[in-house]
Amino acid sequence: MKILVFFFMTLSVCALAMPSMSIGVCVNVCSLYVISMIGTKSYNRDHYSNRNKVTNMNNETSPPEERSLVHKSGIRDVTVTVHGNKICVYYEITLFGCTNLSNACGFKMQWFTLGCADDEELLLGMCFKKCSLLANKDFPLRTGPNTCARNGCTSSQEYDAGLCYPKCKEYYIGVATVCWGYCSKFCGKDYTDMGLYCYRWWPPHACSKPSYGRGVGSLPYQPWTNGLQCNGFGVNNEGKCPLEDVSSKSPVDLGCNK
Repeated sequence: MKILVFFFMTLSVCALAMPSMSIGVCVNVCSLYVISMIGTKSYNRDHYSNRNKVTNMNNETSPPEERSLVHKSGIRDVTVTVHGNKICVYYEITLFGCTNLSNACGFKMQWFTLGCADDEELLLGMCFKKCSLLANKDFPLRTGPNTCARNGCTSSQEYDAGLCYPKCKEYYIGVATVCWGYCSKFCGKDYTDMGLYCYRWWPPHACSKPSYGRGVGSLPYQPWTNGLQCNGFGVNNEGKCPLEDVSSKSPVDLGCNK
């Protein structure tokens, strides 16, 4: 309908602009112009439609290499099969790798690992190298991807009421932030410890015992963070990024992470 209206409008303009031109010539000129417009519109629509179709198909079948499909789908697209003494891992329909059942724990393939190796530990579904091997021996607990923690007081501290304090000197006993001297050492063997002082019952006598402050206590749980992302404490036993554990997909118990 729009094309017909446009045709007659063009014909009118042609007749007014070129009165010397015959009506037949004017009709032929206008017809060729309209047909060319129709053909151009059809070509443009089909051309861009086909180009978009090809582009979309390429995007669906050839994702960029840097795009990690695992981050989008996780282990739900992973299949683990066991055939005799072989265990194999597939991502969608792609075989990632096979190994013997006897040494499957810690077997690594691209983004995944079949359980954690003996020198790794599981956190948030990923296998990291053990904090007891990466950090100071006093920080054996993994509490984050890049964080190891101490659980308990060090050898130079003592535990009191939920906190760690520096150990008191010889012949002193600690009570919270204060170290108090022994009554038997500083007042005499006949004196009884009454808390803030020492007392001898006969003949009655009170004795002040020495004391000194040892500072504020610290929590026995102390975190130690080292590195960001896949460095510092955030690595597996190969020094690379920790891999996602897919041992839960196995149809048999591999005995990993125990």
